[in-house]
Amino acid sequence: MADIALGVSEIGYGTYGDGVPATSFTALTDPISRGTVVFNFSEPTEFRIEAEELDDPVYVGNVKEDTDYVEFALISPTAATMELLAGGDTTNDKWEAPAAIPEIIKSIKITSKAVAGKMFEYTIVNGKIVARLSQAPGKQEADLLLVRVYIQAAITDLGVKNTPFIREMVDEPV
Repeated sequence: MADIALGVSEIGYGTYGDGVPATSFTALTDPISRGTVVFNFSEPTEFRIEAEELDDPVYVGNVKEDTDYVEFALISPTAATMELLAGGDTTNDKWEAPAAIPEIIKSIKITSKAVAGKMFEYTIVNGKIVARLSQAPGKQEADLLLVRVYIQAAITDLGVKNTPFIREMVDEPV
């Protein structure tokens, strides 16, 4: 059987290191809304340097004009999860929204469900987290916390640029 990723079993967070992902991750305990985990990687945009009297460009390059991000939704998150991912303050089971957009930076690891003893781990090394409630509870819907994790450069204090995103196939834990 081919190695495939199918569904999400866990999303974890940890403290971003010096240009490297967290050394340990804590799993979010709130249920992940089915079908909401989406990877949005921007397509590079071409630019060209052209010279007069030449039919072909002197140089063709690519730049990213949009930021890559991963999105997911959590079903009826706890107050502690709201504070962790959306900022603000928590007292017991009460969450109070922040007065300004918070600066929340974490490493995020998304783990697929196991298929034939293998699973994939997707790690955002330096993720900028922005979250918001996206729907109120209704007759057949729960409230949802929509979480977007922007993939930022992973640069050490010494200026070394490391990979910002990792995809790794791993064995299912026993």
